[in-house]
Amino acid sequence: MRKKEKIPVHHMDDWFSGTYIKPFGTETPAGHTYEISKPHRHDFYYCVLSEEGEMELEVDFENVVLTDQTLFLSYPGQIHQINSARMEKGWFLAFDPSILDEQLKDILDQCLSQVILVPLSPEQTTVFSSFINHLYTVYTNQEQIFRQTITKSMVTALVYQLASAYLSAEQFNLKKYSARSIDITKTFKQILRRNFKSMKKPSAFAEKMNISVSHLNDTVRSVTGFPVTYYIQQELMREAQRLLRYSDLAVKEIADILGFEDAQYFNRLFSKIMGISPGKFRKDSETSYHL
Repeated sequence: MRKKEKIPVHHMDDWFSGTYIKPFGTETPAGHTYEISKPHRHDFYYCVLSEEGEMELEVDFENVVLTDQTLFLSYPGQIHQINSARMEKGWFLAFDPSILDEQLKDILDQCLSQVILVPLSPEQTTVFSSFINHLYTVYTNQEQIFRQTITKSMVTALVYQLASAYLSAEQFNLKKYSARSIDITKTFKQILRRNFKSMKKPSAFAEKMNISVSHLNDTVRSVTGFPVTYYIQQELMREAQRLLRYSDLAVKEIADILGFEDAQYFNRLFSKIMGISPGKFRKDSETSYHL
């Protein structure tokens, strides 16, 4: 069996101010079809504003489709690839997490979705496009005084606007729940994103949040439809799938990376949740990976 290459990780090291901006449709011919990418991770946030056009991505084994007037953001560490893209007009923006203040990082980590995908109104699209265009002007002007500071500040402001657009839609869907219930659910999701390898029991989250296990579980279930254990397991299985598909690590090594002392228990848990054993999942992934 051919040895798999390690999943590539794209870094921000050489980009000005931890930022990279590229327009679609102005530097490339109209209707240009972009090269299909291989699966990879980023150590940065990845944002696309699609004003006109379409892009199909796979993000952590889920299909994501961007159409006209859509804003998309993925998190550092997610594995994704572009399956197809015909971008007529829009913007690509990448930025290092260090640019964002802690409040904004918390807001993003508390979002209930794994990716942020926001349909925009024509007015919102115009606002975002104008703002990014202004940002691009600063970004490309090497004689701009305070260029680096302005660039970082504008990226932060842009992401606050993005988070506001996403949260407005999210809050509309959650308006029947109390503010306290939503806050508990979001705090749980934030802690989970940052600690899923080390915290595997609902009691650990409840203790950190200073509430009872039953209250935490009942609240998360009422807001999302699923209990705390479901989200813990899904976060673990998502990383397990990444490692099984894109690395040559033995199943026992993957279990250890994910914080399981008993590899057999990891095997049973994966098989129960995914409906397939880790070994079978890896074997079935071989063909699609090397196509």
